[in-house]
Amino acid sequence: MTPRLLISAFFTFVSLVVSVIGTVEAQGVYSAGPNVIVNNSGSFDPYSAQTSAGGGNLFSGGNMFSFPSIGGFVPNMEQRIADRLWIRGEYLYWEASGMDTPPLVTTSPDGTPQNRAGILGESGTAVLFGGGELNDGGHSGFRGKAGFWITPQGSFAIEGEYFGLFDDGDGFSAAGDGTPILARPFFDTTNDRETAQLVSYPGVVNGALNISSDTDLRSAMINVRAALMPTFAGCNNCGELDRIDWIIGYRNLQLDDRLSFSESLSSQVVGVPGTIELSEQFSTENRFNGLQLGVIHQATFDRAWLESTMRVAVGTNTQRVNISGTTSITENGVTERYPGGLLTQTSNIGSYRDKEFTMIPELGLTLGVRITSWFHATVGYSLLYFPNVVRAGDQIDRNVNPNLIPEPNNPVTGSLRPQFSFVETDYWAQGLNFGGQLQF
Repeated sequence: MTPRLLISAFFTFVSLVVSVIGTVEAQGVYSAGPNVIVNNSGSFDPYSAQTSAGGGNLFSGGNMFSFPSIGGFVPNMEQRIADRLWIRGEYLYWEASGMDTPPLVTTSPDGTPQNRAGILGESGTAVLFGGGELNDGGHSGFRGKAGFWITPQGSFAIEGEYFGLFDDGDGFSAAGDGTPILARPFFDTTNDRETAQLVSYPGVVNGALNISSDTDLRSAMINVRAALMPTFAGCNNCGELDRIDWIIGYRNLQLDDRLSFSESLSSQVVGVPGTIELSEQFSTENRFNGLQLGVIHQATFDRAWLESTMRVAVGTNTQRVNISGTTSITENGVTERYPGGLLTQTSNIGSYRDKEFTMIPELGLTLGVRITSWFHATVGYSLLYFPNVVRAGDQIDRNVNPNLIPEPNNPVTGSLRPQFSFVETDYWAQGLNFGGQLQF
């Protein structure tokens, strides 16, 4: 078993242990249905502690579907459950793991010799972009959730949920007419050394370089929710009751990355006029589909409630990697187009697909405060772990055979680099949720 699966299994084990402990400790304390009981009496406060008129067992006769008599009033079927339908909307502010990239843009001080400019390891070379994580840090998003108790007693419900983090990315843009020096570093496999493609260097090339990246996370799920506690023996003076529910359902989770490059170069070499337009892109898709299991525990207070959620999805993550690149070279008014750029060549361009068995654990904590009988303000925390994913930056092979760079040598000599291989990593996202819940 891989370390990623061990981590997922650990989350799952903890969730099950906590739920079992909660069940044992909660015998006779948890309600099978929603906690707010409607009463037509003007003196009745649905948020205060509720007990039977005689101070004994709230559920007469030990029947989980029976309801208390409060001041001699017994709610009818329509009045028994006040919150069979609930709708929750939340603003998300989550931190997320970024995608790793090698150094993508470098510079050197003015006056650096051409054979040292922008080359990693040379004195004065500085990395302007890349060499770390992109698209990390804080992300905004939205989550919507709705559910409906199928039975009036609140024994079974169906609920759906969707959330997404808004597109977020990093970028770099620069241009020079020789100053400043701009370069894209790579490792020359033919001569076994670090080198760089010059974008801006005095008397050699004027150019502009743009790099953009973005990451998109989306999730959709539908669950059946069932009351965990079958009986309530020993529930004396319970007040408003807590509840524990099992959840089982289907989950879809999508994580997409994109990293794009574009260059526009003009030769400044005397007697060698011409222009080069280059574009290349690395994009990845992760499509998880699987079975979701979990436990929800809701503790109820006078005017508030605290909901803790532990769930794990088990299924298959379909991974896709797309690599593309083109170069247009114009000389003497004639333009020729070639496949490939710098980090994308005929040796790694293409679409690739693979599948991985994956377990995705998620933890959540939400505090709700009853503003009115039908509106609750909420604040919470969520943690999501998505192992075995492909990220765009990890698919870059910076080992390049210069003989493949357009216009390529014919016949090509040397290694077929860059080359493609699936590189997997883990993704996590965690942060705060702010919103409200409507109940009808």
